[in-house]
Amino acid sequence: MHPAIRILLLLSLAASLPGLSLIALAVAAVVLFAGYGWLAGNAWSRLRGGLFRMRWLLGAIFVLYAGFTPGDPLLASLPGLSREGLSEGGRRALVLVDLLLMVYLLLATTSVDQLVQALRMLTAPLRVLGVSPDRIGLRLGLALEGVGDMQARLQGEVRSAGSPWDRATRVIADIEREADAPVAAMILPEQRLPRPWEWLLPIVLYVALKSWMP
Repeated sequence: MHPAIRILLLLSLAASLPGLSLIALAVAAVVLFAGYGWLAGNAWSRLRGGLFRMRWLLGAIFVLYAGFTPGDPLLASLPGLSREGLSEGGRRALVLVDLLLMVYLLLATTSVDQLVQALRMLTAPLRVLGVSPDRIGLRLGLALEGVGDMQARLQGEVRSAGSPWDRATRVIADIEREADAPVAAMILPEQRLPRPWEWLLPIVLYVALKSWMP
């Protein structure tokens, strides 16, 4: 599938998620987990890390909705917890989990060059407003490459000798030196256009998800 269509599918699903029911969101999470295991099974550690970093946000959302949403008490001894709040808290948490799964699935199955080319193509209509798609694509590519390099560097520093302060000082010094170095030109290869029928996939997905909304 063309990378631009993958991004449009992600946007269609992201726009529909807040209106889906708890069951539909749970089904979407199972499908996305299965798709991630099938297409990017060797990147489970990255997904686990993303979910682990979201644990406090997910917990806070669940507690706020479960404890402060009016409704029928979940237990007579716990009047502050309502069934409606428990359902809405789980639904809101699943929205974030599904969004995270979609983004990680896209990043695991699409290279940096493909993402840059897809963004350049999708932002091409903005030329009439004076926006340069080439500049946006180049900046995105350089940013994504920088994030990958920084993650590898930080993982190496964690295993290196010295105190946390010394390791942080070395990383900051390296960043300052690289900021003054000239940036190498990034050559983006040309990419084919999506097939005509692929443009229909985001629309079909959005219409199908709208039919599931209560």
